[in-house]
Amino acid sequence: MDMTQPSELCAFFDTLPQPVLLLRGGTVVYSNPAAVRALPLPEPGSALPEFLAELADARGAVSASCLAGGHLWSVAASYSQQGLLVFFQNGGAAPGPGFQLPVLVEQMRQHVGNLVAATHLLTPVIREHGEARYDQYLAIMNQSFYRLMRLMNSADTARALDNGALPFRPASLDLAGLCRELADQVTHLAGMAGVSFRYESELSSLLTTGDAALLRRLILSLVSNALRAAGRGGEAGLRLAKPGRRALITVWDSGPGLGSGMESGGPDSEPIYRSGGGLGVGLSAARQIAALHGGAVMLESRSGKGVRAAFSLPVQPPEGCGTLRTPSPVGDVTGGFSPVLVELADLLPSEAFLPDDVD
Repeated sequence: MDMTQPSELCAFFDTLPQPVLLLRGGTVVYSNPAAVRALPLPEPGSALPEFLAELADARGAVSASCLAGGHLWSVAASYSQQGLLVFFQNGGAAPGPGFQLPVLVEQMRQHVGNLVAATHLLTPVIREHGEARYDQYLAIMNQSFYRLMRLMNSADTARALDNGALPFRPASLDLAGLCRELADQVTHLAGMAGVSFRYESELSSLLTTGDAALLRRLILSLVSNALRAAGRGGEAGLRLAKPGRRALITVWDSGPGLGSGMESGGPDSEPIYRSGGGLGVGLSAARQIAALHGGAVMLESRSGKGVRAAFSLPVQPPEGCGTLRTPSPVGDVTGGFSPVLVELADLLPSEAFLPDDVD
């Protein structure tokens, strides 16, 4: 393949936010837009800059770092018959006393984004030749991306909890619409995991004030625990009620309960309540989200009869009520990934992540 001519691969490199170069015969024969913006590239016919000249003699995979364009870059280079393909990644903070978890998580998000973009470009190429048998492998890749997103979100949450607060951005929202929207999505996915899930509420709308992204996270965390506890052949559900001036969200399951010695739900037992995958911060985050909304999360367990998790919060109708709207996931930390699929990624079979279902 001639990399100096337009190609699907070049078109893909053109979309990447990281600089990409192809070196051949001591010259740069291809540079993507990110490289043009960020790197000091030589004029045609000019000698390579020092940071590229040292790579040009490589005859295998190279991993290095360099200073170019005023930035520290991590460089990965691989030699092929077309020349030396060079990828640049912003070096970010150097490991050591100044290392920050957000830098690691953000770089992981960038890598996952690149992998997702590459998978989306490859998927139609594979499927247009009638190779449906490869769908199962594409589904496994997609599921892994969602699981990675869940781990990164858990890392962000753990850091926020260590700092003493989650970001809280209250606004007007329709709590009934939010619960109904999540239940509609969860019901089908739970069925794929072999769990019967149902939503119960007599409220068509419930206007209040709260952080939609945080409430979505709280509900999905409790639902994920319930589905895991119920197991294949079990039952779980979500209820919304309004006793007096409070909203009561209840998530229940038909599982075995918390187990011997844990029914009291004391401070030592609650944090390990079915942490499942991720970093085990789900309940801690749920309790803080509840507190931010002036409420609390309570667990009730009866051995052999499952767990009932109840979240109660005051209803605070916003001033100057306008049109009721169900909050959308826009602005969530999932970066375009379905929040429901992210939270349930460790529970669902890979068939839930087939290309047609996640596009």
